[in-house]
Amino acid sequence: MNEEVPCSVVIPTKDCLEYLEDALQSVLAQEVEGLEIIVIDDGSSDGTDEFLKKFAESNSGLVVIDGPGQGPAVARNIAIERASSDLIAFLDADDVWYPGKLREQIAWHREHPDASFSFTNYRHINEVGDDLGGCFEFWERRVKLPVSEDFTTLEDAQAVVLAANIVGTSTVVAKTESLRIANGFAKELPSAEDWDLWLKLCDLGPVGISARVFMDYLMRAGSETSKREARIEAMVLILSRYEGTEDSRLQQAVKKAQANLSVAKAENFREQGNLSESLREHVKALWLQPDKRTAIAALADAKDCLLKRSA
Repeated sequence: MNEEVPCSVVIPTKDCLEYLEDALQSVLAQEVEGLEIIVIDDGSSDGTDEFLKKFAESNSGLVVIDGPGQGPAVARNIAIERASSDLIAFLDADDVWYPGKLREQIAWHREHPDASFSFTNYRHINEVGDDLGGCFEFWERRVKLPVSEDFTTLEDAQAVVLAANIVGTSTVVAKTESLRIANGFAKELPSAEDWDLWLKLCDLGPVGISARVFMDYLMRAGSETSKREARIEAMVLILSRYEGTEDSRLQQAVKKAQANLSVAKAENFREQGNLSESLREHVKALWLQPDKRTAIAALADAKDCLLKRSA
């Protein structure tokens, strides 16, 4: 590892030129000297290659890699193997960091060299910049999280992360050695390869967390049905690893994760017009983890089922 490189920033991109410059500028705004910025262009056809050539003229730390076009998991893994620093920060091409994020995170890791990774709170925004709420606030009904904006060590990290995928990939700084030991992102999973990796990293060292919102996560329009179905399949595969665990904390976390899985299934059934199955999954989620939001959704299912039968 090159000790003179404080951190390697990994940015996978494909046809994301509209947002890529803002992402890169947010890296430069961190005011951390000597960063290595690795952009994996995974088969863009929107002029990304020409933009990166021009950007490299004034940014010597930029490393551009032509990806194989096999998706962000493979692209990130290529960058993990290429990285020069002992720390890697991830940033998606359509997300942006707030100033100071990386500097503070690197400082925490230098004080805690045994930590496997750290992450922060983040804000969801849509394509017109509307604030759709913070991640930690959304999941507070499922897991108890620190409220401190300073980086602290997350207690029972694996149970917390298993109960709800609160880790935003673009907030993560991880030890390069830990990422390589964990074999990076599981390319064989149809989705949720990020959640899978964070759970593996929880076994490899302490985990840092900050409740401060340090980045914007862009929620872009797309095929939510196909994404949800792939995520459901992946969640089933990942949770199967924890079946039969004797750890009481993980047992409770599995119940919460299964409740999240049932909610995802319910939303998928409802989108398909299958209200009875949506109701069944919402009721299952309530049994696993009572929750006001789920109860409201179940009541809506029940009401719509009655209306459909009486029509």
